[in-house]
Amino acid sequence: MMEFENICDIRLLTAQEVGAMVSVQRSDQGWTQETLAEIARVTVRTVQRVEKGHPSSADTRRSLARAFEFPDLDFFNKPLALPNPEKIKNERERLDRETVAIAIKPLATGLQIRELADICDASAFAECGEVAEHAEELFAALQDNFRDYGDVKECYSATQKLEINQSFRELIKAMETTGFVLGAGTRRLRLVNSPPTNQDPLRFTAAYIIIAPIGELPLSIRVSRSDRMQF
Repeated sequence: MMEFENICDIRLLTAQEVGAMVSVQRSDQGWTQETLAEIARVTVRTVQRVEKGHPSSADTRRSLARAFEFPDLDFFNKPLALPNPEKIKNERERLDRETVAIAIKPLATGLQIRELADICDASAFAECGEVAEHAEELFAALQDNFRDYGDVKECYSATQKLEINQSFRELIKAMETTGFVLGAGTRRLRLVNSPPTNQDPLRFTAAYIIIAPIGELPLSIRVSRSDRMQF
């Protein structure tokens, strides 16, 4: 994920940027330049000059902000955190070097979770956004059950696995009643010896399981290329 402070400059808007924002806001309101001028109590000529990117006074910009009902009337007059294209490019390159994208798919059944535990050798759990306390407790229970099952999965009979499916499903349903859903993705990794040896690196499958508010489950997450996993 991009760090906000790494991609923005704190600076004043240019006259051209003020003009573009005023034009967009006016269009969003469905106003003509004459309507905006009337509401802001400035001349039509002033609105035209502002939208063309000509310099304007602090009082004019304050009047326009008032017309748009901005909570901060000095929005057009104060330094703002504005994206810097060069910094965005550098941050994307950093993310590509240091992280990898993991596709996330919804977990809707207990069978999906149990089968994920069957194929993975390591796991990581994370919260996406703010998670309610009760949902957090359910997610913690899921983590414990997932890892407990994974530790001894070879010992379970087919009938017992059906019971595990049901227990996972009950946790999913309980989370849904609190407004949260689960998603997961997998990744193949190599465990490299340090210092290096002649032995082939150990290969294993890592599972990433996340909880998110309903409707906010991401399509992918980015994780460190050297992510720590729990085995």
